[in-house]
Amino acid sequence: MISALDTGSHNRQVFNRRRALLIATLGTLGLLRSTANAKKSKNKKKKKKNKGSSSGAAGDVVQTAQKYKGAKYVMGGSTPKGFDCSGFVWYVYSKATGMEIGRSVTEQWKQGKSVAKGSWLPGDIVFFQNTFDRGLSHDGIYIGGNDFIHAENEGTGVVISTLASGYYDDHYAGARRLL
Repeated sequence: MISALDTGSHNRQVFNRRRALLIATLGTLGLLRSTANAKKSKNKKKKKKNKGSSSGAAGDVVQTAQKYKGAKYVMGGSTPKGFDCSGFVWYVYSKATGMEIGRSVTEQWKQGKSVAKGSWLPGDIVFFQNTFDRGLSHDGIYIGGNDFIHAENEGTGVVISTLASGYYDDHYAGARRLL
């Protein structure tokens, strides 16, 4: 015959085993959950890193372009010894990103995707029409703050100009985003 003390002792043992099993189960679930959260955090970091690499390429384009501020303008030129507008854009994109974007304003206009006026990001190519010739005739690289860098003409060479008003606002044709 089992006494009341034995029954209480047996019930306590069963309770303790169940409690231990419950604690072990909850602990395992907690580990699984923290591992899943760690993987999510790692993926978020990767996504941010990838997003940054795009802006990194645009930053490289702007930084490379600014190295040549003051370079001479030479019609048909595409080297630091002398640039024309599209030669400058071609050279900068080639050096900064390794991209082949075409050598003429018209070829560059066909690249990337269209960008609405005022929605420019650094690295976008801005285009102008009816400058020295009818139709698309000039381009440069947007650097931020309504400014762009370009090989303007023989008198000025590579300079930074504004898109906000005046000549370039009046002759603005559009912009393309390649990055």
